This record gives sequence, C-alpha cells and structure tokens, in this order.
Amino acid sequence: MCNSCIIELIENFKKQDKASFTALNSEFERLIYCYAARLGGEDYLAELQSFFIETLYTIDTKRFKSDETDTLKRYIAVALRNKYIALSAEKQEQEKTELGMTDEIYTYTVSFDERIMIKDMLGLLSSRQRQIITYKYIYGYSDIEISRFLNISRQAVNRLKTRAIRTIREHYGIES
Repeated sequence: MCNSCIIELIENFKKQDKASFTALNSEFERLIYCYAARLGGEDYLAELQSFFIETLYTIDTKRFKSDETDTLKRYIAVALRNKYIALSAEKQEQEKTELGMTDEIYTYTVSFDERIMIKDMLGLLSSRQRQIITYKYIYGYSDIEISRFLNISRQAVNRLKTRAIRTIREHYGIES
C-alpha cells in the first residue's frame, strides 16, 4: 500500500470511518499477530493493537509525501517493531522479578504440599496472570496498585485476574 492510500485511510480513520480502520488493520494485522505470538499471546495482542490505534491517531500525515512510495507503511511497521522490542524487554524484566517473587512466596507457606500446589497453580498461568495473582493474593495489593506497577489499566488487571482464576478453577474442576 502506497503513501497516498495510507494517508487517505488515516485521515478518514481520524474522522471515525470504520472501513478505513478495517483496511489499515488488515494491512498490519499479520505483523501485529506475529509480534504478539512471539511475546506470548493475547495479553500482548491487546497491547499491540492499542498501540497501533494510538499510532494512527498521532501520526502527522503532513510529514509524508503523498506519492507511490511506502515510507509511511515502513514508518508504522518500525513503530510496531519498536513497541514489540520494548514489550519484550519489559517481559524479560518481569520474568526476572517474578522468579524472585516466586522464591519469596515459598518462605511464607508452611508445608511442602502447599508449596507444590502453589507452584502447580502458578504454572498454569501466563506470566502476566501469574504476576497479577501474586501481587493480589500473596502481597495483598489492590487492582489499582497493580495497574500502576504494571502500567496497564485497572480493567486489564481485573480481566487477567478473572481469566487466571477461571483457568485454575477449570484445571482443578472447581465450580464457580
């Protein structure tokens, strides 16, 4: 897709044209899904999609020539790649922190069986879910505090927490 097409679609998207967003999304959807899969799934998919929409809103289309080149497309692709790199670094840092938190959890539990059960339950979850469950139920932080720590919305914390609890209940056959 050339600059002139993308510029027109972005300008229409900024005017709330859904068809323009659909066209733009289909152009970058594969790249977004690829990066989300590399990061670990749907938690990151939502993050990348939100970033994509923010990028579309903030792009100053006047900076790009309305011609047949693909510089604007490459600009958006590089922005997505940079977001992927930042999320990847953040994920690695969280995993390091998580390892330390998991070790700390075991010092608070009493029996060997409880330690095995906690490790088993946390192993069922994605890293983000594991982190939220640990902050919420081990350290006693509120959803708002967790959202500030992780730099995500409170609703995202609640959604991840709900999915984690549902996963644990389904695994152990516990009805709601």
